[in-house]
Amino acid sequence: MAVELLNDRDELRDFLVKDRLANAYLLGNLDPSYFQFCKWYGLRNSSSELESLALVYTGLSLPVVFIVGPEARFEDMIRECRPVLPDRFHFHVQEDQMHAVKGIFEPTTYQKMHRMGLERSHYKPSREAFAPVQVERLGHRDTLAIMDLYQHYPDNFFEPYQLETGYYFGVRDEDLGLASIAGIHVFSAEHDVAVIGNFVTHPERRGRGLASACTAKLLDSLFERISFVALNVQEGNAPAVKMYSNFGFEKNNEFYEGRISN
Repeated sequence: MAVELLNDRDELRDFLVKDRLANAYLLGNLDPSYFQFCKWYGLRNSSSELESLALVYTGLSLPVVFIVGPEARFEDMIRECRPVLPDRFHFHVQEDQMHAVKGIFEPTTYQKMHRMGLERSHYKPSREAFAPVQVERLGHRDTLAIMDLYQHYPDNFFEPYQLETGYYFGVRDEDLGLASIAGIHVFSAEHDVAVIGNFVTHPERRGRGLASACTAKLLDSLFERISFVALNVQEGNAPAVKMYSNFGFEKNNEFYEGRISN
């Protein structure tokens, strides 16, 4: 069966909630705030049930493509979707699907990642440990300082409109200005999920607990409205994994992310 353009959010949600952690990004993008930037494509099985799904998200300066589905049909899904994919894009695929990506495209860069998840009931807040650190909520007035700090993390996925969620927090330094930041990629109260990220600390202020303090404030705020948070961390980044584990995050699936010039 040919790939088809999908717009039924209920059908998409029913497909994605089967694995809420692996599909956290896609679930969040069902929210009206992000849905306007989405193109969803599906491949059905012989019973007309949705079997594979591709999302092309254009709300970032570089579009992001997510493809999920059984390994046996994954290559078919990529080939069917190829005509509708952007010329350049960032991609997310499961670990066992990377060989199919490399067989069809020539990724310019890619790296192995871990998906970690945290239920509100398993959250381990550490407010006392970070009490001396003054963390503040960031807004549009801080855009210039945020962009300046992200120069130390050129592979970030930050866009100023993300500040409208109210879920960006930072720590200021007398000498450096904004010294650390933690934020989100997607947030949806309707679908009870958020994906956090865009963490960065100025190189001269690392190792002082600033990232942990920002993350704690972010999680405290998120768990007032939702019950599930996911994040991505690069394989081999032991300090980051340790920090997230201290809050109660647990590793789940492994996947690859990278970039392609189609």
